[in-house]
Amino acid sequence: MNSGSLLIAVGFAVSELFLLLGLLRFRHWSANRGNKLPLTKRYLRPPGETLRLELEKLDESISDTLLWIVVSSVVLGFGVYALLTDSAILGVIFIGLALAAMIYLALRFEKEATLRRDHYLGFLGERVVGEELNQLMSNGWSVFHDVRFDDNPAAKPFNVDHVVCRTGWPFAIETKTRHKRKESGGHEVTLNGQTLEYPWGSEDWGVTQAQQRAHHLSQWLTKRLQTDITVAPVLVLTGWYVHRTGKSDLTVINEGEVPSLFHGEHKAGRLRPETVAAICALFDERCRNVGAYA
Repeated sequence: MNSGSLLIAVGFAVSELFLLLGLLRFRHWSANRGNKLPLTKRYLRPPGETLRLELEKLDESISDTLLWIVVSSVVLGFGVYALLTDSAILGVIFIGLALAAMIYLALRFEKEATLRRDHYLGFLGERVVGEELNQLMSNGWSVFHDVRFDDNPAAKPFNVDHVVCRTGWPFAIETKTRHKRKESGGHEVTLNGQTLEYPWGSEDWGVTQAQQRAHHLSQWLTKRLQTDITVAPVLVLTGWYVHRTGKSDLTVINEGEVPSLFHGEHKAGRLRPETVAAICALFDERCRNVGAYA
């Protein structure tokens, strides 16, 4: 096979792959082009909605990465064939390009797969905590999940995992989910002021974030309602037994302690009913964007 024929073969093989992918995407687009959702209302965001959307994007990106790995493998195969026949120079070029692409794609795939694993772990934790918090609604609590703040051009978008409110101050709840390490032993984490003591060492992962989120909500509500509102920060470490020492303005619990934390909180009424209603209306407006907008 001469160089011209080899180039034609490579082009045909690669074009066939992209043609197949294009046809599949066109069929998907044409099937949904004339359709719209039957929902006419907007619904509240479920727990972990931001992470769920991120997982969807990662799945699409990983699929594209795998496709490019297949394409690179085809080019590599043609390069090896060319090297073993009468097109050594072209074969070296194909092999070099294919190997460079495969190294880049392998690193990209590893990064995406790791990020997906971490996102899924966080998503699972938010769903678990969300299910526990939803039980509070039968006792009159208002519960909101995945409260997004992406309307400030000067600040990086972020979300508050959960917000609950009744007649006392609102609570901003940050959820963190960490793997337990087999070699470290133990399943206990200790809150010592601003530091979390895990079996493998100390860190403040989640502590500062939970406090910052609650502080932002306090400022946001105070500005919107023209009334001094303090939001209490809570950090939930799913699956861990939490031991608390020292003093901290942050409450750290696991998901099983959610009912005991909020039991009786409503009895210490601090806010007027109309203020609580206004707070809930603000969160409802911000979180009610699932369904009709799609």
